[in-house]
Amino acid sequence: MGLKPVKKSTIIMVMWMSRVERKKIENKLKRFFRICVFIQITLLICGLLAVDFQIRTTLGIDETGLISYRQTGDGNYIVHIMGDSHLVDISVIRSQLHNKFAQLKKMTYSIREKIWQVF
Repeated sequence: MGLKPVKKSTIIMVMWMSRVERKKIENKLKRFFRICVFIQITLLICGLLAVDFQIRTTLGIDETGLISYRQTGDGNYIVHIMGDSHLVDISVIRSQLHNKFAQLKKMTYSIREKIWQVF
């Protein structure tokens, strides 16, 4: 009783949709689903942070939050993630970055020398 009749031209148009038109529609749907998933994950994280903050405020706990960090006296950081504490040594990270940049510089220098030898 509540069904409307479908035009024959609509059925033919859907049947004869080109690959490009189908791909455009698929890309729009993929983009829409990605945005929806991103929004859901963002809301989930915001909800977890809000609940953690409220519980810690209610119980009077001032230690650490769900995700937090603090600096120690010697320049290192302690990162708290969901109750686990991890010590992050900044000097080790800096030395590793320095070594990687030195290797990259050496590689680019050797590549430049090989190019100059060819010409």
